[in-house]
Amino acid sequence: MKHIAKNIILSVALCVMTTVTLCAQEPSKVETRINEIVKKYEEVKGVECMTVAKGSGLAMVKMMLNTQFGKDFMKGVTSITIIDYSDSSQEVCLSLRKELDTFVTLLEEFKIDEDEELSGNDYVRSFASVSDNGTISDFITAVEEEDSKMIMYMAGKIKVE
Repeated sequence: MKHIAKNIILSVALCVMTTVTLCAQEPSKVETRINEIVKKYEEVKGVECMTVAKGSGLAMVKMMLNTQFGKDFMKGVTSITIIDYSDSSQEVCLSLRKELDTFVTLLEEFKIDEDEELSGNDYVRSFASVSDNGTISDFITAVEEEDSKMIMYMAGKIKVE
């Protein structure tokens, strides 16, 4: 009888843990929208899409971005999606720019094109969800230069100093 009761308790505990885990991993509206954009453009000529998360190269990508964004900033990042459309047509570039308009209702847009370091770029746009406790989440940045065009999405709780 003790063995049966123990198995039932373990089964219930496992079910509860599974339910909590599934609820915690539900993607945000922003992440869902990014995934839709990736799915739409991943087969388009001249567009390369890559998503990394823990266990699939996230640590390496974060290490490469530490110098650009800072180690503390990157510490809270849980996944990164990069859409590189450097080799795509002008029509695809304009279409991806239009896709970014959908984030105006979901996130706060930042005017970073006035930043001295970014002012030389052809197109710059940035969005994030800002909280009162000094963190951001769902950070999106789009930067286009003459030979490089990229949209990057970072999910997680990111400290801003």
